Order: sequence, then C-alpha cells, then structure tokens
Amino acid sequence: MRVEAFLGTRGFDRIAGWLERIARRNRRVRPGPVSRAAKGRPAGRGFPLCPLGAMCGLLLAGVLCRGADPSQADPSQSDSSVSFEAKQSEPMSVTSVTPQRGAAYPPGTERITYRSAVDGVEDWALFLPGDPARSTIVYLHGSFSLADQIFTRQDVRRFWLTRIQAGRHPLLSVNLRGTAYMSPAATADLTDLLRYCRNALGCRRFVLLGGSGGASSAMAYAVLHPEEIHGVIAMGMCDIVARLDFARRSGNPVLQKLATTVFAAYGGTLEEKPELYQARSVLAHADRLTMPIILTMGENDQLIPVAETRKIAAAMKGRSNFVYHEIPGGGHDAALWVDIDLETLQLR
Repeated sequence: MRVEAFLGTRGFDRIAGWLERIARRNRRVRPGPVSRAAKGRPAGRGFPLCPLGAMCGLLLAGVLCRGADPSQADPSQSDSSVSFEAKQSEPMSVTSVTPQRGAAYPPGTERITYRSAVDGVEDWALFLPGDPARSTIVYLHGSFSLADQIFTRQDVRRFWLTRIQAGRHPLLSVNLRGTAYMSPAATADLTDLLRYCRNALGCRRFVLLGGSGGASSAMAYAVLHPEEIHGVIAMGMCDIVARLDFARRSGNPVLQKLATTVFAAYGGTLEEKPELYQARSVLAHADRLTMPIILTMGENDQLIPVAETRKIAAAMKGRSNFVYHEIPGGGHDAALWVDIDLETLQLR
C-alpha cells in the first residue's frame, strides 16, 4: 500500500508541506543569544528543531513522492492550489468588516478586507446580507473590473442586483486579485472566503454568477471544487484553454492584454504551466460538473469564439443538470440579460 493511499492525497501533501516548512525554518535560523528558558532551541521558535531530522524527513518524502502514480490523481488534487494549501501556515485573516459607503451600495453592504493565507496579499470582497436560507449569490466580476462591478455598472446593477435583492439572496461579490481567472492563489482565496461566509455569516449554499471573465472563473472553480458550490450561472464563456489561446492570437489589444495578465497571475503561459490550465478545463473534466449549470452565449460574440462554447454544450448534452441557451444574433453582452430563477436555477 502506498503512503498516499493510506493518508490520502491532501493529507500526504500537508505532511510534505510541514516538513518543507521545518526545513525552511532551519535555514533561516542564525546563532544568537539564548536565554536559560530558551536554552536548547532557537530564539523566537516554540519547539526544538533538528536539522538532521528535517533532512531525513525530506529525503523520505522525496522517495515516497517518486512512487506516486500521476495517472491515479484526482484532477482537483493535482492542481497546484493544493500545494498552496499545504504551505499555508495560518488561515485567511479577516482584518476588517466595515460598512461600504456610497449611493451605489444598498444599506447593510459591508466591505470584508482580508489577508490571503497563500502569500499575505490583502484583498477585499463586498457582502450584502439576505435570507441565509436562500442561496448566496457569489458574483465574479468580468475582466479588468473589480468586486464593485455589480453595484456600480448600471446595466448589471439594474438587471442582476435588483433580482438578487428581490429574491432576498445574500450576495458576496469577490475581487479575487483582479483579472486572475481563478489562478491557484485566487482559487485558494475563494475557498477560504466561502468557508468564512459559512462560519461567520451563516451562508448555507453558494451559486456562482459571472459574465465573460467571471463566467470563465466560475466554471474553472466548479471543476476544481464542485463540493463547495450548489450551482453555476455562466454568461458568455468557453473552455479556459481555448479562451486564452484565442485571446493571445487575436489582433485585439484588449484581448492580448487579457492573455498577458492571466499568464502573469498563473506564473506562466499555456505551454509553461499546462497542468494548471488543464486542471481548470471544463472539456477535460466535464464529469466533475454535477451541480446545476446554466450557460448562456451570444451567437455573434466577437470576444469569445462561440464554436468553443458549443463544444462545452456538446460535452454536457443530455445531462439534466445542464442548460445551454444561445441568443440568436447576440453579441458579447447578450449573454448577460437572460432571466434566471436564482433559487431553482431555471430559465424563466
């Protein structure tokens, strides 16, 4: 029996991360004055460290990892976001929850500021309370926008914010490092935010809602963490690999900027980090999409190739949990204006 099989992939990765942290701490330790109370251990550390023991542990982990069978790995666990989680020494830290001021924000809207458990980067989200028994809508903004988009972009506000409020749904609008398209760090941050909302705000289930870049991020997260969400409304998207390949080859400067920005968030291109993008590919892991999904698309979208969207529709065809709605003659924004019941996830 392999150690991974006994511990589970996540448990094995956590142990490997623990050993790695011990090694890093030993490398950082420098000789210095030691008090009597602390005699026998490095100053500033709460336990004795044994460099030889840490080295042996790392060697053992290396031998064990060599015996792993990649073909048996769960797609969600093969993503490097698991490595991020293994390296987190502390959970996400919420540093403040304050009223969000301004005429655009309904009374009760709060700004949640937090530090990521991945790297300590500060980010924020907006939360509008509702009936916790209703589905919490998690709004993922489009490319080169921020978490305030659903409040400040007037057409999105009129169509979606009014429906969310009318249905008494709690709303969590997330920033997630700007235009990151569910990079490993953004993925870990969203998982932590959802857990915070469950534990601190009483949210019970989550429906991801996003258009364009937000739709790509929503579907990528659904592939990685289907256990975290109840449903997805994706308005105008195709597989993340096809989307970024189309963008970088386009003559449109905005699309080229999009590809460059996302590649920077991932730390490499499609060729340099193929495992990261494949882990988020709907076409590669359509079997993981077991939650209700509504995918909308404009027939004449000039920013996303509709032929690639139709490949997702074909891969999901016949599933009772999937609805594809294509708007004849519709452009890029046409996918946003489809009336959907946010509780039952049915077209109206």
